[in-house]
Amino acid sequence: MQWPQALPWAGEGAIIRYVSFLIICTLLVYVGSWWGRISPLLVGATVALGIALLAGALWPLVVALWFAISSALTGKFFLSVLFIKREDDNWLTNFLIGAGIYGTAVGLLAHFPVNYSGVYGSALALPLILGWRVVRDETKNIFALMVGNSLNGLSIQKLDVAIAVVALVYFIVALMPEVGYDALVMHLFIPAHLSLRHQWGFDASTYVWAVMPMLGDWLFAIGYMLAGETAARIINVGFIFILGWLVRNIVLWAGGSSISARWAVLIFLSTPLTFTEGSTLFIESVWAAFVVAGILAILSSCSKSGNPNFELPVAGLFLGCALATKAVTFMMLPILLILLIWRFRVWFKQSVLPFMAFGLCLFLVIGIIPYMTAWQLTGNPVFPFFNHIFHSPLYATGKDPFGAAVFNEGIKWNFFYQATFQSGKYLEATNGVVGFQWLLLFIPATVLLLAIRHKKALALLIIGCVSIVLIFNSTSYLRYIFPALVLLTAFIGISLDKNNIKNIFLQNISFILIIITLGINLVFFVSGSFYRNFSLRSALVDGSTRELYLSEQLPIHAAVKLINNLNLQRTPVAIFTSPLAAGLSADALYPNWYNFKFQAEISSISSGQDLANILLRRGVTFIILDSNWDVKKYSMYENVSEKIAEYGSISVRKLKIDYRYNTELLSNSDFKSLQGWALAPDVKYDADTGIVVVNVASSATQAVAVSPGLSYINTVVARCDKEKTLGRIQINWFDSKTQFVSTNIKTFECSKIWAEHSMKVIVPSKVVTAIVYTTGHTSTPLVFKRNSLRQ
Repeated sequence: MQWPQALPWAGEGAIIRYVSFLIICTLLVYVGSWWGRISPLLVGATVALGIALLAGALWPLVVALWFAISSALTGKFFLSVLFIKREDDNWLTNFLIGAGIYGTAVGLLAHFPVNYSGVYGSALALPLILGWRVVRDETKNIFALMVGNSLNGLSIQKLDVAIAVVALVYFIVALMPEVGYDALVMHLFIPAHLSLRHQWGFDASTYVWAVMPMLGDWLFAIGYMLAGETAARIINVGFIFILGWLVRNIVLWAGGSSISARWAVLIFLSTPLTFTEGSTLFIESVWAAFVVAGILAILSSCSKSGNPNFELPVAGLFLGCALATKAVTFMMLPILLILLIWRFRVWFKQSVLPFMAFGLCLFLVIGIIPYMTAWQLTGNPVFPFFNHIFHSPLYATGKDPFGAAVFNEGIKWNFFYQATFQSGKYLEATNGVVGFQWLLLFIPATVLLLAIRHKKALALLIIGCVSIVLIFNSTSYLRYIFPALVLLTAFIGISLDKNNIKNIFLQNISFILIIITLGINLVFFVSGSFYRNFSLRSALVDGSTRELYLSEQLPIHAAVKLINNLNLQRTPVAIFTSPLAAGLSADALYPNWYNFKFQAEISSISSGQDLANILLRRGVTFIILDSNWDVKKYSMYENVSEKIAEYGSISVRKLKIDYRYNTELLSNSDFKSLQGWALAPDVKYDADTGIVVVNVASSATQAVAVSPGLSYINTVVARCDKEKTLGRIQINWFDSKTQFVSTNIKTFECSKIWAEHSMKVIVPSKVVTAIVYTTGHTSTPLVFKRNSLRQ
């Protein structure tokens, strides 16, 4: 590394804003806890509330808290209904169970057009109505905690202040607009589609990731549906805080002290990779929460003080949710199975077997849903992966979904050194993203805990390291080992317990190393984040400052908003720029591996007409074009479209009318012959002049094949016969089973002279046939000399 060039911040202004925010929050939390004699964590929560009020984000925060409370109540009700007994009422377990249930429910509802804010609001309100007494009692407990003296010691107070301050950094960034690549491509795109279109299409031919496991995205959709993007981002950060609490629980389970547990939490929150996951809508926060909670439950069931009757079913549910969130979960299951077999003497009892079986059922029922969906829709349960085995026609057999293998370093003995100082090999990030605890604290912790043979800590070490090896054997990507790194952070925390370090000198060395680690981690805090400018003004949820920030950071955002207003029929939009189109109300066509067939079509064009033909066949009217896109062929894109608006290098364009509606689909649309037409008995036809005389009871019709989602124009040329009357342009739509789907009708008033009338239509979903009518609207006849349907 070269200093200060190695620092990841976007200039001195960003560093000043970051440091100032840390100092102000530290003063507020410390003074507030000292003056009010209450926990610094509660003071931090109060500061967060104040920030939300200033930013205009109170409602998103309320929705996120509403989701958390309803999830906890749902989890509590679920356990009580199943008569699963436990010694204490653990709110964290309740929350994760409830969140898993909500996420699974949204995933099932996503198949149907029922996803409205009212439905989601009712689903979250129901537990509050049924469990209002529980909410009342817990509110009293929280109030008692706030007014009571919780200063349990100077060390704990200082650690809680530090934890609260770092947590506030996560919170303020959650209020900033989403600019992350993966989020705008998928993890925000899906909730936005669900909100705008009320269902998810699961169309793997348009989005290669459309049938991947998405339980994390379904949970984000709950916040988005009720309070927009900011609520989804707060829920994501909430799962980061849940992981922090799980780190604390693991350290305490392993016999660590409350102080060492807090050190572990602070190290976890200060890690740049953790901030990377929490600052944008990745789904690893949700995934890791379920994985780590499931592993902790299995570890507890395998210990002599465990309660396998409770922990095994819960572990099955948590790991099932993890599997429904991310397929990488498969890579972590073997080591857990080995652990259960190795420790079977502890938990294996006849009375436990039904609970073990029930946990396995929960795991399969919840975890298998996305894979069964993918298998049903694509023929590949892990689509698009392993397509050389499953041969789904929706993706190229043998084609690597991610193109050239970029993250293929594998695992080496100096992995942590390389991940720290050559982070780009393992993530789209700058150096230091994995955190510096792996060089300064992990090695001493391993030596110490091996020396004292700390069995619980060594179990964490084995699970974490084996998981990393198994995952990196496939793909060397840091986000995929996030749960393992959470476990190893707890492992470090166990080593920091003073009962494990008896020598005063070593305790002082340990303290110095911790402080150095935290300091460097916070310096490199944004190494993997999209928020390196730390623009505090952009956190204002409403206002010109936020829009100005978006126009600078994400010009496609304005383009998407404009197209949503113009594209009322929601025809597909071709995106010839970075695929950051979250919020688009129509389908997006990306010429990349997300839609490899469209990519191949666009790559093959040699003229503007080729491009226009492809766009017409795809039903495209609007285009988002980057001036830096395909420089050699850029003139083709310009020539076939007309510019509507421009935002920096991004322009919104519309396919020129010259290229649209040029393909006639009807036979003898000019009635020079009746071939192709079916005439009712009373229809009059004059072959010499090529006219038909019809009325509402006597029509001429023609059936033609059409494609769902495409745009057509039905044009007629007609005049009155003897009396003035109304004519009708009509198309009836039918599916592949010749079942009537719907109709489009437009009436017009005839005149004595020939006049042209037209109706633009979008073919409904599942329609394959159109019946085009030449007809009147009343019993009074009128004359037609043309009926055309053009694409």
